[in-house]
Amino acid sequence: VPVYPWMTVLGDYQVPSDAPRMLVICASDDPLKLASESISLYQKWLDAGKSVGMHMYSKGGHGFGMRKKGLASDHWIERFYDWSQSEGIVSRLADQQG
Repeated sequence: VPVYPWMTVLGDYQVPSDAPRMLVICASDDPLKLASESISLYQKWLDAGKSVGMHMYSKGGHGFGMRKKGLASDHWIERFYDWSQSEGIVSRLADQQG
C-alpha cells in the first residue's frame, strides 16, 4: 500500500508480471506534488490488468497518516482495512471474533 508514493526516484519502471494487488493513497494537495505520481502508479497497474484501488483525498497534505487534522484523510487506515477485506487479505470473521 503505497501512501503518497514518490515514483520518480525509481526512474522508468515496469509493472512486474507477478505484481501484487495494490491500494494507492495520497492527497491532491500534497506539497511534494505526489498526487500525479500516485495517479500514474495506479494507471500503470490498471493498464497491466492488475488489481488496484486508489483513495485520493482532496485535502490532507503530506504525512496525513501521522496526525489527525479533522479531514477525511484522517480515516485512511480504515479505508485500507475495508479494501483489505474486499480483497480477501483479512477475513470479516476476524472482526466477529475480536
